[in-house]
Amino acid sequence: MKKIVEVINLNLFLNGQQILENINLSIEEGDFLAIIGPNGGGKTSLLKCVLGFLKASSGEINLFGKRLSNFKDWHKIGYVPQRSIDYYIKLNPLTVKEFLELPARVYRQKLDYHRLMDLIHLFGLRDLLSYKLSQLSFGQIQRAQIVQALSLSPEILFLDEPTVGLDFMNQKALYDLLNQFTLEGLTVVVVTHETWLLHKGIMKVACLNRRLYFHGKHEDFCALALSSPEMGISSDYHLISHSHW
Repeated sequence: MKKIVEVINLNLFLNGQQILENINLSIEEGDFLAIIGPNGGGKTSLLKCVLGFLKASSGEINLFGKRLSNFKDWHKIGYVPQRSIDYYIKLNPLTVKEFLELPARVYRQKLDYHRLMDLIHLFGLRDLLSYKLSQLSFGQIQRAQIVQALSLSPEILFLDEPTVGLDFMNQKALYDLLNQFTLEGLTVVVVTHETWLLHKGIMKVACLNRRLYFHGKHEDFCALALSSPEMGISSDYHLISHSHW
């Protein structure tokens, strides 16, 4: 499989504190990867390094076979940030339609309106296109962000804590949909601190708490993790715990 992301010997220091220590991680075409671990474990920082929002203290990052510093094809990457930027969304003057079309304008790419409308219908945004972002609920904003991230048919989609604030059934619906996207060829990376819950469609797991404790197949991780059979295991989810958090 083609490597889409390659992280080599990555270290990150912020304000004199080491946030990431010697991280080696690869994401291959077609992966559905969950990066899991505790709050403050460096998951979002790793994602920001990969996306160029943070500059690593040392190490190397390659995207689609190119050094991060030389990478220009950002339209190949979809990104849904975590809820902490809600304040920005609430102050955004754009309508939902303008927000969804923004990546095409920024990256000067042709927008496939038929595909965009399919996504708008799939995520239930058809009746909200004329609304201002500031008028939307959190759930509606989240759906708009996912559609925007998918609007240019990226090859990889990063989602940072996408299920925060959602009840179990909406979490399941989102993960089921992401699983369907991976079956259609999209590479998906989900960052989450909800370490007790992993959807069965997730193929690989990276366990991160400053250092990378595990990176491999989902079933291998579950075999190594401490089971909680008394809590029950559904057909769609594995309930797990792990000594590193």
